[in-house]
Amino acid sequence: MRSRIILSRVPFRLPLGGGSTDLPSYYEKYGGFIFATTINLYMDVLIKEPIVDDYIHMQYMKYEFESSIENIKHTIGREAIRMNGITNKILVSFTADTPSGTGLGSSGACSVALLKGLSRFKGRELSNTEAAEQSFRLTQNLGLPDGKQDPYACALGGFVVLDIQKNGTVVVRRPAISPETARMFVRNTLLFYTGIRRNSKPLLTTQNTRQAMELKHRIKDIGKKVHASFCAGDLDAFGRLLDEHWLLKKSMSSGMSSDWLNEIYAAAKKAGALGGKIMGAGGGGYFMFYCPTPVIRSAVRDALRRINLREVRYAIDTKGARTKVLDL
Repeated sequence: MRSRIILSRVPFRLPLGGGSTDLPSYYEKYGGFIFATTINLYMDVLIKEPIVDDYIHMQYMKYEFESSIENIKHTIGREAIRMNGITNKILVSFTADTPSGTGLGSSGACSVALLKGLSRFKGRELSNTEAAEQSFRLTQNLGLPDGKQDPYACALGGFVVLDIQKNGTVVVRRPAISPETARMFVRNTLLFYTGIRRNSKPLLTTQNTRQAMELKHRIKDIGKKVHASFCAGDLDAFGRLLDEHWLLKKSMSSGMSSDWLNEIYAAAKKAGALGGKIMGAGGGGYFMFYCPTPVIRSAVRDALRRINLREVRYAIDTKGARTKVLDL
C-alpha cells in the first residue's frame, strides 16, 4: 500500500459567454448565465502517504512540510485538507500546464482536483458536481471573490451552460453543438499567451458598482447570443460578439486592459480577426481571437508573433475532472 498514488487531473476552461455573472454579488440579485468549454491544458495533483514521517507535505513552487495543518501556507491546499478531515500523514504535489493568474480558471481547477483526489485518497468517490460545489464553498471559506464558473466548468468538462439561480443553485445544460461546429471553433480560434500574470482578486472586487452591474446585464445578454450562435453553427456571429464583449469588458474596470493589451487587440483586428477576448478577470493571461478564414488565421498568427506572443495550440477536453489510483 505504500506505493499507492492518487492522480487527479482537471482541465482548464475557456469562458465563452456570460463571464462575471457567476459572482454571488450578481447572481443573488439577477441570476447568472455562463457558457464555457474546457481544453487539454491540465492541473495535475498527485497524492500519497509519506513513508518516513507523519507530516503534511505540500509541493508546488515551494516545498512545505508541517506537523500542523494551520502552518501550511498554500491556502487552497490547506483548506481542502481541512475540509476532508485530514490532520497529518499526507503528501500533495501540484503540476500545471499554465501558470496561475492567467485567466484559465486555475484556482477552480486546483481546488476541484484536490477535493476529488483527497476524497479518493480516503476511499470514497466524489462526483464532479459535488466536487464543483465543494470547490466553490472552499473559495468562499477563504474569502475569495470567486464565482461558480471555474469549478463547475473545469469539473464537468466539454461545452457547458450554467444557469445560476438566485439561491446559488446551478442548473447544468449541455448545449446542442454539432461536432462540425466544435471542430470549426478549435480551427478558427487562436489562443495566445501574453506572458502577464495577475492577481484576479482586485479586478473581481471592483465589479460590484452600479455601473458594473448594468454592464453585466449586457454581458449576460451577449453570452446568451454567443450560446445561440454556437447552436446555430454561426461562428462568424460569435466572432463579432467577441468584439462587442471586449468593448464592454474594458469599460468595467481600468485594470481590464492596458496599452500593451490594447496594442495586441488592435494588431489582431488589423490582421482580420473578427473579435477577441482576454480570458478570465482581465489584465493579462491569454487572448483568444476568432479568425473566419485560413488566410486571416495566418495573418493574425504572423502579426502576433511579430510582437513576440506565444501561440498555444489546444483541443476540447470532454472528460472533465477525473482521478486514478496508481498501484506501482
